[in-house]
Amino acid sequence: MLSVLRLRRLVRQVPLQTSFIFLFLLCILSVFLSSYFLYAVKQKLEPSLAAGRSADDLYVTPSRPLPFLSGVGGTLSSDGSRTDPVVLVFVESPYSQLGQEIVAILESARFRYRTEISPGKGDMPTLTDGQRGRFVLIVYENILKYVNMDAWNRELLDRYCIEFGVGMIGFFKANEKSLLSAQLKGFPLFLHSNLGLKDCTVNPKSPLLHVTRVFSGPLPGDNWTVFQSNHSTYEPVLLAKTRSAESTGLMHTSVVQDLGLHDGIQRVLFGHNLSFWLHKLVFVDALSFLTAKRLSLSLERFILVDIDDIFVGKEGTRMKVADVKALVETQNELRRSIPDFTFNLGFSGKFFHDHSIPTHLGYAVAPHHSGVYPVHIQLYEAWKRVWDIRVTSTEEYPHLKPARFRRGFIHRGIRVSVCVTKAVLSRWGIFVAIANNTLYGSKLSIFLLCQKSLGY
Repeated sequence: MLSVLRLRRLVRQVPLQTSFIFLFLLCILSVFLSSYFLYAVKQKLEPSLAAGRSADDLYVTPSRPLPFLSGVGGTLSSDGSRTDPVVLVFVESPYSQLGQEIVAILESARFRYRTEISPGKGDMPTLTDGQRGRFVLIVYENILKYVNMDAWNRELLDRYCIEFGVGMIGFFKANEKSLLSAQLKGFPLFLHSNLGLKDCTVNPKSPLLHVTRVFSGPLPGDNWTVFQSNHSTYEPVLLAKTRSAESTGLMHTSVVQDLGLHDGIQRVLFGHNLSFWLHKLVFVDALSFLTAKRLSLSLERFILVDIDDIFVGKEGTRMKVADVKALVETQNELRRSIPDFTFNLGFSGKFFHDHSIPTHLGYAVAPHHSGVYPVHIQLYEAWKRVWDIRVTSTEEYPHLKPARFRRGFIHRGIRVSVCVTKAVLSRWGIFVAIANNTLYGSKLSIFLLCQKSLGY
């Protein structure tokens, strides 16, 4: 007690100016210590040459797929019989772009889902119904919302994933506030952000691949994140080089698969959003792999390329002999991969009557799809009576937009197929159509083109 009184008396005797000087020196010291610590950590976390993989390593690295752990004591199970086929999607807001893109893919594939705002310290949605899990997969629009979750909710979610064998998909898109290098909280995984990448490559040894095929190409944007880890639980799915790297530069992982060896939960983490078209295919494959193919798309596809107005181009733009030969050569080349592939050529009936062009009378398209839906009874009656039409198409049923909600139907014995994608007078028509989710979202893809777009 006496020593405390002496200390108080000593403090009172110190001049105010001396106290301010002491506090100033203490602040300067703390700034130097913080700067030294942050600089040392950044140097430690920057991608090193040893952290990358050479292109040759991609073809020899073995994959180690891990069965899901489920039940008490880690019983192996992958049939998903204890969970409902519903995806739980945690979004940052109901209007976030990435969240809407995730939902669009799930809806296009006819997968059931439920969206929730990512809880910080709020309540977690009910995950079980008795002895049955309500969700077969967890998707986080922002993986940081998961790693920074409060301890109680984090434990509930992790325990659910381990007990019911539920996997997780997460996205990390860097912004101007993101640290250039950091460790993902609670994981032996380092993130290096705001990078420009090039020469994207799919790891052909990844057990994740189903729809996706080996591909190499450019990556848009300068805000990519790559993953680095020495733990055996992490394997690359997509790799790329930094733009500053030489042609022989090492590859860094932009999409990583967590095999579950660290904590018993399998995950797939993306270093960007879904704006890169290849990420959409990998996302679909991740849905399939992490749900043991319960949420999986068939590899079977039906493709129709309909080229309308084949004869009505302006003078100077009409097809010539060389153009027709090129079209036939393209058709034959596509038949090597697609059996019996044939371009559908649309033209005015006047040419049919004047030049005896061979036609398939069972299929017709009304001008602008008029009268197909809403139904015009006289059109259907005339089609059946005059030409015995059996198939047509429309974009309008039940609504024009969004396209993923369109459906087909049968009326008066005529099958009305759904036209999901329409690429007319577009220089890159077919490529735009592919990028807008038709080939991975539905089994039937109809591409409507005009003759004038074929010259590009």
